[in-house]
Formats: sequence, C-alpha cells, structure tokens
Amino acid sequence: MLAYKGFKEDLTCTFGRGTFQYEAGQTIKEESSRCQNRGLHCAENPLECLRWYPLGYGNRYFLVEASGSLDELGGDDTQLACTEMTLVRELSVKEMAGHAMMYMVRHPLRPWKRTGNMLQVAQDQAEAKTSGAVAIARGPHPKVRGAAGAILGLIREDGGLIKDAKLFVVQGNIKPDTWYTLKEREPQEVKS
Repeated sequence: MLAYKGFKEDLTCTFGRGTFQYEAGQTIKEESSRCQNRGLHCAENPLECLRWYPLGYGNRYFLVEASGSLDELGGDDTQLACTEMTLVRELSVKEMAGHAMMYMVRHPLRPWKRTGNMLQVAQDQAEAKTSGAVAIARGPHPKVRGAAGAILGLIREDGGLIKDAKLFVVQGNIKPDTWYTLKEREPQEVKS
C-alpha cells in the first residue's frame, strides 16, 4: 500500500523505542504492528503527516510502500502501522499538496479540513501568508490567495461531487496577495 511519512530534516523520526534513522530506498522491518503502539507508522492522507512534521521546520516528506502486517487506527485518522516500510521517493511540499488534493478527489466524503503551521485547507476560501506555505480551498466557488512563493490549490465541487481541481504556485502571472478561483480549469483572478 502506498502511504506518506514525515521526517525531521536528517531523516530521523520518533520510533517506539526512541529515535530511528531512515535512508531513502531502504526497507525497514519490524516484528509486529499496532497503531500508536509498535511498528512503522505512516498515513494514508498526506496531510496527516503535517500534523506530526509541520511545514516550515525543515521537515521532509516521503511516499512510502507500507507492507507486511498493517494496522489502521480507524475513524477520522488515516494513520497506520506496518511491519515493512520502504521509502519510495521524497516529495516536495508542492508534491505533498498535490497528493493531498488527489486524496480529497478520491475520497470526497472523508474529513479533509486542516489548519497547521503554514497550512490552511478550508471550505470556500484559504490563504497562505508566507512563501512555501500551502492553502487549499474547496467548495462550489473556492478562492485562494497567497504570498509570493506560496502553493495554492482549488477544488471545485457541486453537490458533493468534485468537478475540477488545480494546484499552482504564486509566481509569474499569478500575483501575490490576490484572490483566485477556477474558471475553465484555470486559476482566474477574482474581481472585487
């Protein structure tokens, strides 16, 4: 199963018995798995990783292959534990935002709103106030804005069905501190 995992800048994370060092491409094995207790932990929803390893602190994010014995926490939490994990590839913050939007498209009825350091995923409008921050708005007429270098996402839905989505960076023709919405699948400035 493909999932997501956050790490400190040096690819360490808290392991049940302390701090554990990971390496890209490496497969780690544990004897057993039980969510929030033992095993190797990751999440099905990319945004879940940002709860434990928030943006803005040099943290790193990976797409991982979780296998062996899997144990899911359940409920609204997409955290899971496994007995085997391989770090498939590192993801940039923009890629994490894109994967998060795809997760919302594939699972439109699951909880999706999130707020954290440099992160706002909200109904109807969201804002990213610093470079590298992420803002994703979802709704019938979503709108986002951000500082130069911010990562913005729009998900337009109608009656609970996702109609289209777009991820972009505030640079070039996308102006800082300007509200944008989706029109014909492209970001368009919102007129006051």
